[in-house]
Amino acid sequence: RLRPDRDRLAKAGDLIKGAKRPLIIAGGGVRYSLAEKDVAAFAEKHGIPLAETNAGKGGVTHTHPAHVGPVGVIGSSSANEMAAAADVVIAIGTRLQDFTTGSWTLFNHEAQFVSINAARYDAVKHRAVSVTGDARETVADLEAALGSWKADAAWMQKGKAAFKAWNDLLDKLQAPTNAAIPTYAHVVGMVNKWAAPNDTMVTAAGGLPGETAKGWRVKNPNTFDLEFGFSAMGYEVAGGWGHAMAKNGDGETIVMVGDGSYMMMNSDIYSTVLTGH
Repeated sequence: RLRPDRDRLAKAGDLIKGAKRPLIIAGGGVRYSLAEKDVAAFAEKHGIPLAETNAGKGGVTHTHPAHVGPVGVIGSSSANEMAAAADVVIAIGTRLQDFTTGSWTLFNHEAQFVSINAARYDAVKHRAVSVTGDARETVADLEAALGSWKADAAWMQKGKAAFKAWNDLLDKLQAPTNAAIPTYAHVVGMVNKWAAPNDTMVTAAGGLPGETAKGWRVKNPNTFDLEFGFSAMGYEVAGGWGHAMAKNGDGETIVMVGDGSYMMMNSDIYSTVLTGH
């Protein structure tokens, strides 16, 4: 596993220790590295609010103590509020692409970045203190560098208050309705309500990535799969089939099919029936 450069790691640790309003943005690399528990524990121990990207969503549960919601263009008001106020952003396993950064309109212009990424090209973006390394290995080493340091408790309380306001809004928008045609929010909310903790949500196309990123409340880690960063229409049909195979009866796979995907990949629905998934 790729270990980080010690000098860059020390510089990143010093920057974080000097932060008054640090924020973690956890990307898909956290999940690819199997670092979900490590990052969740790191955020909680050091009192750092944790936001998630499209690919990173599901690394922690919705109710994790440090979680402040999905960030970016299709993210939550809570995570975006924290991103705008953060003075140090710790980007772990994320490319910081435009959906995450709002084309770099989301952050304070004075904010500094620590970017942990296995790819140097992505780690050096936006003049970041770049730490090229595997997410899980790097977070473990960064943990040792920070020691007992903890962010100001008032900053985490701000995140909790913002996230509560976001959840209150979701409760309002997802409440039962007698409307002839329910909204996306109603449908996502109701399916989410009835889903078991081990059921997995998969989607990729149309308006559904935004609706599920904002409105799906993850009950167990790694039960949410949103393929949107590369605009992969059709993914959720074949991807849902793959999830059903991998889960092997440990919960249902729920697929919300967006525009175009059914037209492109409908034959795979027939294939899922043939294989019993």
